[in-house]
Amino acid sequence: MSKFNGVKTDNAKINAKQDLRNNVLSYFDEKHVLEVFCGSGEMYRDVWHVADTYTGIDIKKQFDERNTICGDALKVVSTIDLDCFNIFDIDAYGSPYDVLNIILNRYQGDAKRLAFILTDGINMDLKMGRICKGLRSLLDVDSKIFKKANNLHGKIIEDIVDIVAEKLKAKVIHKQFAKGITGAAMRYYAFVIERD
Repeated sequence: MSKFNGVKTDNAKINAKQDLRNNVLSYFDEKHVLEVFCGSGEMYRDVWHVADTYTGIDIKKQFDERNTICGDALKVVSTIDLDCFNIFDIDAYGSPYDVLNIILNRYQGDAKRLAFILTDGINMDLKMGRICKGLRSLLDVDSKIFKKANNLHGKIIEDIVDIVAEKLKAKVIHKQFAKGITGAAMRYYAFVIERD
């Protein structure tokens, strides 16, 4: 059990999360950020405030200086124009892969570079052999159960990076990983891809 006694917490491992995002920024002249599950704005205040444009999505209404959309992330990402963004920050409590899958299937923009920053909280499910729908779709697997899947968590993340690059006809030019230190074993990762 984690030190949080099973309670979902916001903004764990802040320094690693900031580092991932700051490193991504260095690859872009123009920064157009979509932050899914934006919460109270910690990452906006620490990093994304320098973006040329910023849109946050959260289920809770936010009353601050940010441009935010209040609503269910899956529904919002399924309906808004994604083509105006080049940095996608998906900071879910659990799986970011349903949202990532929607973005990959809907994005039609012409940005030469794109970045994805993902907070992956699926380790507990993987320990029980469960593979979530979004991940199954991205990996093109049918089975919901895969014994000892948590032993492959790092490989799964590497595969996701490659799959995103392939779907968007791009090459990976930067990737960075960090791992949480609590029992939840969160994975934080960011990667930048470049298209021809």
